[in-house]
Amino acid sequence: MPIRLGRVLPAFLAVSLAVAAGAEEPRAVATAAKTEVTVGEAFAIDVTATGPEGTAFTFPPGAEAETFELRTAAPPGAAPVPGTHRYEATVFTLGEVEIPPIPVRYRRSDGTEGETATEPIPLKVVSLLPKDPDARKLADLRAPVPVSIGRAFYLAAALALAAVVGLAVWLLRRRRRRKRPETAPPVPELPPDVETLRALDALAASGLLARAEYRRFYIALAATAKRYLERRLSAPVLEMTTTETLAFLRRHRHGSELVPVLRDLSEAADRIKFARGAGGREEAERHLSAVRALVPALEARLQPPPTAEGRAA
Repeated sequence: MPIRLGRVLPAFLAVSLAVAAGAEEPRAVATAAKTEVTVGEAFAIDVTATGPEGTAFTFPPGAEAETFELRTAAPPGAAPVPGTHRYEATVFTLGEVEIPPIPVRYRRSDGTEGETATEPIPLKVVSLLPKDPDARKLADLRAPVPVSIGRAFYLAAALALAAVVGLAVWLLRRRRRRKRPETAPPVPELPPDVETLRALDALAASGLLARAEYRRFYIALAATAKRYLERRLSAPVLEMTTTETLAFLRRHRHGSELVPVLRDLSEAADRIKFARGAGGREEAERHLSAVRALVPALEARLQPPPTAEGRAA
């Protein structure tokens, strides 16, 4: 039976074009700088997108979840290479975890749009403590040194004890001669919101910003914010690091909405306190206003829901 090329050739060309188009479908690949990290350790994730010539890619600015956080990081060069994007990742849990697929939007030269995604990134998150249990124990740097105690030591100790007893007797007799003053009533502790707002007013009036003393300003502002959260949320926030504070707020049912404010404040404070970065008055006043607005917002969320009688009234 003769083969008609007029019918076979168009079909063959259509199949070839479909295969070629499929081979040029946009795709994205994510590569982590490390696959074994510690809790709270920052590491880089590079995403590279490829596709037909003329395809433009759009990367998400970041992502947040209870166990991890992705934020856009500054590229090592002056400008990012087209089709690439770098993230700074942090993981807040132990064990085997995954960074989920990162979606990437694309637009071809003919105007068609779509989305692709990277493969999940498996990670192993380990503790900051040494793996060897013996290495976690405190060890003496030197062997014990014997101390010889002679008669002079005991004599000096007896004289010192006699002097202490004599001083105690003299103080006790002198105290009895005086009339005991009346005990002043204890000053009631201010509510957390009142104490915090007064502290912020005092900080604003301290003149630190006018004198450009940004390091002292941010130390006081961060301590005021963390003391308020410690009293209000009943947790040792003052003893927590920045990473621990943000992780605690993400887990707390009233704290997730506070994460952006505390993260922004902590980054600025760490930059100025530890990296000796330059500060600006406008930015410092913005952080002061953000902490001031945080107080009534959290107070409103902590209020008990109105009862049926209250709604009826």
